[in-house]
Amino acid sequence: MNTNTPKTTSRGVQEADVWAAADALIAQGLRPTIERVRQHIGRGSPNTVSPMLETWFATLGQRLGVAGDQDAGATQAVPDPVQRLAQDLWNVAKEEAVAAASAVLGEREELLASSLAEHQQQKDQLAQREVAMQAQKEALNQALQAAQAQAQDLARRLDEVQQQLQDRDVRLDEMRNALADAAKQRESQQQKHGEEIQAAGVERQRLAEQYAGNERHMLAELDRARQEVAAARKTAQEQERKAESRYQELQTRHERSEQDLLNVHAQLQAAQNAAALAQERAADMKSLLDAQQRLVASNSPTGDATAAISNTNARRSTLSTARRSMTRVRTLR
Repeated sequence: MNTNTPKTTSRGVQEADVWAAADALIAQGLRPTIERVRQHIGRGSPNTVSPMLETWFATLGQRLGVAGDQDAGATQAVPDPVQRLAQDLWNVAKEEAVAAASAVLGEREELLASSLAEHQQQKDQLAQREVAMQAQKEALNQALQAAQAQAQDLARRLDEVQQQLQDRDVRLDEMRNALADAAKQRESQQQKHGEEIQAAGVERQRLAEQYAGNERHMLAELDRARQEVAAARKTAQEQERKAESRYQELQTRHERSEQDLLNVHAQLQAAQNAAALAQERAADMKSLLDAQQRLVASNSPTGDATAAISNTNARRSTLSTARRSMTRVRTLR
């Protein structure tokens, strides 16, 4: 009696199906093999069918009454041709099972060797990328240091320009005060001249009344006084014109200095923006490098390595943008 109970696998192929297919093949005069059983059932992988078929062969002797643990009477009850056929089938099945197992084992060993080689290649590629990323990090650090040095130089130049503007403002105030003093002096001279003219008229009237005979002489004196007043006015106007010209020149210089200060502010702002961008790119590159190092240490699968390569390309594009920004800063200088 058969003491083995048919089993059901998680893949849906039952041991009873394999045994029924093997019995059907025997009835057709064919040797039950793994491929023939799978074709007869219509499903099931070799790894699933193989152990069930081996179980069928293991119980075949008992079912045919040729098992070693049976008594001699039962063995003699089976005809010799049937026993020889069962033994031949058993030997052939064992050989085919061993060959199939060896083939599967060889395929698995080849697959394992290929996987190990691919893993070593990926490991080497990651090591090369790590070296490249380290070089990029050093280059980015150098660019950041250069940007910081440029920012410090621009700040120093800004301080110098501001000091120059303060000095110019002081000189401009001095010139304005001098111009105001000149205007006051001119007004004082004009008032003085007016008073002199008025005094001359009074004196002329007095002299005309007292010295009618000296009228011509007094007229000459009056003409001389008028000429002196005219000359004094001309001198004052010339001084006023020179002062106004000097004021316009100082005003023009002041406007140019303010424009220079605005340009320096713009350059400093551009340098600070470039330095901030370089610092941000340096932090991104450092984070990416740390991630790749962890990836190499933990032997990550191919999918994660491909994602890391994509991120590396994106970072390289961002680094190119940062370098173009630094070039524009140098052009502004």
